[in-house]
Parts: sequence; structure tokens; C-alpha cells
Amino acid sequence: MKECFRSATCLILTLMLCSCSSDKENTETQIVQEQLDALVGTWTLVAYNVNPPQDVNKDGTASTNLFDELDCISGSMVLTEKLRWSRTIVQVIAAPITGGAFGIACGPTTSDSGDWLFLDDQLLFEKGAEGTFEINGTTLTQTPGEDLPGVRELIYQKL
Repeated sequence: MKECFRSATCLILTLMLCSCSSDKENTETQIVQEQLDALVGTWTLVAYNVNPPQDVNKDGTASTNLFDELDCISGSMVLTEKLRWSRTIVQVIAAPITGGAFGIACGPTTSDSGDWLFLDDQLLFEKGAEGTFEINGTTLTQTPGEDLPGVRELIYQKL
């Protein structure tokens, strides 16, 4: 009976030790203060890139950045320390005309929000913000990667 009890005790201790994780593993899944400080704040939309380039303002120069073509585009995104995000952006409406040209105009201003997470060097949003997000210093690039009438990328700058 004592042998059975020792075997069971050894087995339980072994399982308990194997199931515990180290502090290093726990800190790798948590956002560190330096990362939080870099992410939290207001990010202003500075580029609204599309493909193929368009000459919406009819100045003779087509551009992939609709900021060069329309004065009505604006947007901002706020990331908080409580891992919440909110965004307000002027929607762009694009409809095909002919030969790769699109009728493009500013639509209504919309707002959305949700939770965010920083994991494995990627900024992840709970909902509403499609595509991937890449952070490079004070630049945040959202890349849905679609051709018109979709969006290639949105670039935000932290001020």
C-alpha cells in the first residue's frame, strides 16, 4: 500500500511541476509598458491609398493617395491604456466608371470602437478594423490590400 501511495504522490508532483509555467512565458504574452506607451494615443490618418491610381480632382496627375485628390478625407484612431480603441473616419465611396477609372467621393463620417491587443508584434483589433496593422515608430499602417473599389492601405501617424 505504501508503494502505491508513493507512486501516486510522485505522479501528482510530476504533473504539477509540468503544468506550471515559468514567469518568462507569462511576460512574453503580456504587453510591456514600453510597448503600451508607444501604442497609446491619437493616430491621425495621413494617407488613404488605393489601386489603381486615380485623378479624381482632374489636375492631370493620377495618385494612389486620395489625400492628393480629395480635400474631404480625414480620420483618427485613439488607442487607450485600457486596451480599447475608437476610430472616426470619413468614408470614401468608389464606383467603377470605365477603363480603370472610378467615380470617387467622400461619404458620411463613421465611428466604430472595440478592444485591441498587441501580440507577437502585431496590433490586433476585436472588430471593425479589417486587414493587418504594422507599426513602425510613429506610423501605423492598416493594410486591407484590396484594389478599388476597396482600399489598399490606410496610414496613420501618431502626433
